[in-house]
Amino acid sequence: MARIQLQFLSDEEKQHIHSAALDLLDKIGLRIVDAEARAILADAGAHVDSNMQRVRFPVPLVESARQKVPSEFTLYGRDPQDQKHVVHLKPGNVYYSTNGYAVHWYDPQSETRRPITQEDLAWITRLADAQEQLDIMATIGTPVDAPAETNDRYQQVISLLNSTRPVLNTAYGKSGVRDNVEIATIVRGSREALRQYPLWVVDLTTLSPMELDERQASAMVEAARQGVPIGISPGPIAGATGPVTLAGNTAMATAELLGAITLVQTVQPGTPVLYTSYTRSLDMSSGQLAMGGPEFALQRIATAEMARYFNIPSRGGGLITDAKAVDAQLGVEKLLGCLLPSLAGLTVVAGFGMVDTLNTVRPEVFLIDNEIVSVVRHTLKSFEVNEDTIPHDLIAEVGPGGNFLTAPHTLEHFKRELWFTRLWERRAWEVWEREGRLDVAQRAWKMIGSRTYAVPPLEQQVVQAMWEVVRAADRDLARS
Repeated sequence: MARIQLQFLSDEEKQHIHSAALDLLDKIGLRIVDAEARAILADAGAHVDSNMQRVRFPVPLVESARQKVPSEFTLYGRDPQDQKHVVHLKPGNVYYSTNGYAVHWYDPQSETRRPITQEDLAWITRLADAQEQLDIMATIGTPVDAPAETNDRYQQVISLLNSTRPVLNTAYGKSGVRDNVEIATIVRGSREALRQYPLWVVDLTTLSPMELDERQASAMVEAARQGVPIGISPGPIAGATGPVTLAGNTAMATAELLGAITLVQTVQPGTPVLYTSYTRSLDMSSGQLAMGGPEFALQRIATAEMARYFNIPSRGGGLITDAKAVDAQLGVEKLLGCLLPSLAGLTVVAGFGMVDTLNTVRPEVFLIDNEIVSVVRHTLKSFEVNEDTIPHDLIAEVGPGGNFLTAPHTLEHFKRELWFTRLWERRAWEVWEREGRLDVAQRAWKMIGSRTYAVPPLEQQVVQAMWEVVRAADRDLARS
């Protein structure tokens, strides 16, 4: 468990953001394209203009819904008895995940980038699953050789077949939610077992500024009815789809989140919610999206603090970079984006393996990110100060000019006190030179090449049943 040490927003500033978000929902509201979602909110007391598809939210309705969100919930891996993959999501705990949904992957062998296929996604998922610092498997890529309309089902099956960890994946509308619930139920064995040991968080988004489109709104309604934990993620771009000021962008994202939470809790009070935010900014010099700079890290801190203010578990990008190469930019942006939100207590810090502003996966980067998370986790532990860790008698015994290398106290404590690297280069220059002068990306790729990545297989009838859900969705698509 992290010691929460970093505070960016004062209590008054968090209250100001909260009040601004409520005011935006009350006076402006959200455009909600889904008619059923609008009707649900109208019955609950929201002010609905069906012609404009506009829903305004009275403050008491929003506050009542917010207070129904559980402050914590637990996810389980493919084997619910495997304690290594139990993830207890609550403010103050910090975990790490991959991030979806890249469309390319970089092949270090050929030094080329190409679209991700189903086969690629399966291998990349197994590679990610092998990283011991990874806690949650967010679907990493969008395979180009799967139908666009049912790609979410392919992603769900590939993630569950090739990972032992809890899964975070999107769903395309009501039918997507139902199919992905069925796929997860097949893996778990029964609907009751899936409710008891949640395996999947459905990852849904708002459309900034201030909108829920038909697919996302209908999926939120269905997921709440199904009792599925929901990650709700606004992603306004400061200077483009959101105010250029980080406070304004954060307030608008908070309004979008609270509006979506109100919908979900109206459908099914007590639905677990992962308070997610991908607020980012526009690089005004290039016109490109920026997710690796200090603004992105600051907005992740704000996400963590606002979620803790509301007493809801949180999630956001952290191991994210705009860099394409494995270079100094990548290292700076990933460490900045990982360390600061972790210190602030962001419950799930996402981004394992991603470069190119989430568009591209690089296999070597999974190992690099694993090392970065290991560094951050060691930092979060801080160190203990007591009589045992300040050994007065030993210091006196060794005395001036001595050394502590062979002392029993060193043997007893060094593994806990000192961080050990598997990837960084710490050896003598001559050794590094003799072994090929490899940089960190080359060393990581060499390590990858020396291993075979596999996960325990599911029973064949389970695999067949999962794929039959996908094939049925494809058949329905072909008939429509």
